Amino acid sequence: MTSTAVLSGLELTKWRGQFAREYIRDSGFDTYMGDSPMDIISVVNDLKTDGYTIRIPLVGRLQGDGVSGNSSLSGSEVPLDQYYQDLSWEFFRQAVQATKKEKNKSAVELMGVARPLLKEWASQLIKYQIIDSLHKMTNGVKFSAADATARNAFAANNKDRILFGKTQANYSATHATGLTALDNTDDKLSTGVASLARFMARQADPHIRPFKTGTQGREYYVMFCHPLGFRDLKQDTVMQQANRDARARDVDSNPIFQDGDLVYDGIIFREIPEFYQPRKKGDVVNPETTFSNGTIQCGASFLCGAQAIGFVNKQAPLPTKKAEDDYGFVDGVGIELAHGIDKLRWNNNPGGQNNGADVGIVTVYHAAVA
Repeated sequence: MTSTAVLSGLELTKWRGQFAREYIRDSGFDTYMGDSPMDIISVVNDLKTDGYTIRIPLVGRLQGDGVSGNSSLSGSEVPLDQYYQDLSWEFFRQAVQATKKEKNKSAVELMGVARPLLKEWASQLIKYQIIDSLHKMTNGVKFSAADATARNAFAANNKDRILFGKTQANYSATHATGLTALDNTDDKLSTGVASLARFMARQADPHIRPFKTGTQGREYYVMFCHPLGFRDLKQDTVMQQANRDARARDVDSNPIFQDGDLVYDGIIFREIPEFYQPRKKGDVVNPETTFSNGTIQCGASFLCGAQAIGFVNKQAPLPTKKAEDDYGFVDGVGIELAHGIDKLRWNNNPGGQNNGADVGIVTVYHAAVA
């Protein structure tokens, strides 16, 4: 009897799908990624369109009272509150050398040998690109590279979605002035600060929509937390009491005993270690989310709702193979993928309304003293 062999083309497709799921999962953001406009990280799969820019349409909520009873709707229609944002994508590649033992195997098997290393690299790439995007200014420049003009424009455009410490009274359209209001006594990350950020998200115009999770469709915001802010949050007496009195009491799930997400007041708090840990060798901290206000070290955490981040998937991971060299002794295998990631903003409205405001984020600046 002749057995049926799996076609190599099908095997490659399966490998690409598995690799994509694995590296996205390992980034730590996969829970909040999807192709629904209600997901925090909104994924657009565009594998066919030509060009280096993908246009993402954004539409605000409908205004007006509508009509009731026998009133005529004709002539009472309201215009759509339309915006869009262009996301550019780019190729990203990495490779490793294959061992002599694996030299004559197929490309897919060689990729199996290299998979752990390449997957780790891809996961870190995605994670730090999302982190950089969370803290970009209105003009798309990273926080660490932005000058005072760019930071002030960000503060001005996001007055109703920036919180400096524990009170909105700390706000200043001069970004540096808002930061100097932070101290290490009153302005640590706490349940009070988080609840105020949630209130601001509800009151912001355009609204910051929560996302729904689970089969029951409960609405939540997610706060991606700086590790030192997360540390202070865990020490907040209100949070400790909530964990003690309202969370499950077993050792496996109560955050008093085990590390993990915190939940309070409709907010899921997730610690992101890379908000503090730098990617570049030689950096002490991540300069995007850990910085000084001239007196103390500060950090940024982000209360996120729907469509906070845009993710354009242009090319699924593609295994690549280097031609033999050194007299056929060494082979190289690699990975090639193409995508674009950026914070979504209310941009390009014909009337100039809300242009530059973040779609789904309340940025919270707080003390982050090591």
